[in-house]
Amino acid sequence: MIIEAMVPGAILFIFGGRLLRRQLKGDLGEQSVSLTIRGMGLPIQNNVTIPGKNGLTQIDHLVLTRSAIVVLETKNYSGSLYDNGRGKSGGWIQRFPGGKQNRLHNPLDQNYGHIKSVGTIVPGVPVTGFVVLAGNAQFPDGVPDGVLMLKDLKRKLKEMDRGEGPNPASLQDAWSKLQQQDQRDSASHREQMRQVTGGGLNYWLQTNAPWLTGAGLALVLGGFFL
Repeated sequence: MIIEAMVPGAILFIFGGRLLRRQLKGDLGEQSVSLTIRGMGLPIQNNVTIPGKNGLTQIDHLVLTRSAIVVLETKNYSGSLYDNGRGKSGGWIQRFPGGKQNRLHNPLDQNYGHIKSVGTIVPGVPVTGFVVLAGNAQFPDGVPDGVLMLKDLKRKLKEMDRGEGPNPASLQDAWSKLQQQDQRDSASHREQMRQVTGGGLNYWLQTNAPWLTGAGLALVLGGFFL
């Protein structure tokens, strides 16, 4: 048993595992939203990358209804959430039993930027959006406007799909234009990730979380069996 290999291996495994679990949790939340919408038969685009105000921006889901194009930002949170408002002085507080808490950026601000980006590409077309909570988080003080729990998403989209926009043909044209603007090549994905993470070490850690976890596990097992 080689302790010199096992200790750094354990550190890599724990650290990489935390990053990887966070990514997988987010992916699971997005998948649950996507499956809900596909089950309704509504047109949907997932993981859309389009030009934004400060470069490329990534949108979790775009949905086409009869009354508007809907922009959805999915968050897979747990615990109790408290809304302190929008903008730099706002944000959400996430609290857990035992007193632990995190300060989160308000995803309504993030989705507002996404809605503006979509509206710039398809001007004159109704565009709206919501933040969808796919996890088991709760708002003890009431759910903020613009936020939907996953169980309420289907009802809301059904309401919107029963209405009609000013010109259904223009909505379909806008939908096609957004599909054309979606940049799915690997270079665009990397560039968008650099913008989100700030580049440098943060970008490297986020993109290499699976490798860190695997390398840590290999060192631990190697140290154990050697």
